[in-house]
Amino acid sequence: EGKRSMKLTQALRTITIAASTAAIGLVPTAGAQAHAAPASDAQAHATPAADTPGYSGYTPEEAAFLKTVEVKGSPGGVPSGSDGPIQRLTYTASLYSTAHPGTNPPGANDFSCKPKKGQNPVVLIPGTNSDAYTAWSMYTPQLRARGFCAFTANFNGLPWLSSFDYTGDIRSSAKATSIFIDRVLRETGAQKVDIIGWSQGGGAQPNYYIQKLGGDKKVDKMIGIAPANHGVGGPIIAKWINEALPDETHTSIEDAAKSVHMASYPQQLASSQLMKELYHSGKVTRPGVKYINIEGKYDYVVAPYTNAFIREPGVKNITVQDTCPQDHATHVNFPYDSNVSQMVFNALDPDNAKPVKCKPQPFIG
Repeated sequence: EGKRSMKLTQALRTITIAASTAAIGLVPTAGAQAHAAPASDAQAHATPAADTPGYSGYTPEEAAFLKTVEVKGSPGGVPSGSDGPIQRLTYTASLYSTAHPGTNPPGANDFSCKPKKGQNPVVLIPGTNSDAYTAWSMYTPQLRARGFCAFTANFNGLPWLSSFDYTGDIRSSAKATSIFIDRVLRETGAQKVDIIGWSQGGGAQPNYYIQKLGGDKKVDKMIGIAPANHGVGGPIIAKWINEALPDETHTSIEDAAKSVHMASYPQQLASSQLMKELYHSGKVTRPGVKYINIEGKYDYVVAPYTNAFIREPGVKNITVQDTCPQDHATHVNFPYDSNVSQMVFNALDPDNAKPVKCKPQPFIG
């Protein structure tokens, strides 16, 4: 039964990717007509009252925007359910989260938590087709055990499939993350946060926040695991979809994808307009932010795996197999790789770094 469930989740993820490919073939007018907003949406997107659960920590303007990217079970981005069990695989975590929308990663999102001296609150950003619990059920209890305040949110996902978040426009997701981080800073009294992000959550989204939304003044450490820093998909696919097509066609593709809440798929192709804006228009990094990217050679989503790295002075790029040759973890299970997590904790808290005790990791596709 467990294997069948795992295959079902994998199939659902494949379907969403296939759907995005179908969206690419739509013309903008057809996409807009097929997915026109119903009249009731105006009521659904009304500004939440200050005492609405999940929105009390935001200004009215912030709450109004977050309402537009709200996902089931996470008003204001904060998972409203109880803490879920610690998982050991992304697939099982995704199944649990799909069955229990709004599940909170253990120990996360305690806004009464105050950082210890020398620590920043940690904000964890999930990847595409993921949510806070799916990505971070293993990380948040370990962070709390190390004395850190841990926060993570759900935004901008597929309306018809809970736990498949961060599929929408990356710029909008970055704005939502910016608002969430401002709340974390206000309520903890901290000046800066440390970010841990997976895939999109370690690549384009936080880098857009840092470069375009003032995050360079609010982020101390930017730690990406399997970060999609220079795009996903093989270079041939990226070249065919992006470089071989005129800009107006690419704009049509992205507009069509936006209409079905899937803009992040074409946006993350290696030569997309967003990738060019973030990674090919001057320096990627910003002064004052410490960048650490951790990636494995068996990543078939961020391909080639070196796309995860930022080749600029001061950036620390770590290849997992240089330390743990028997680690065969792929992109999908990177958040549940204990070798990777120890590297993350060492980067987060270098004064208390410990040698990585390498454990063989299977290739899970």
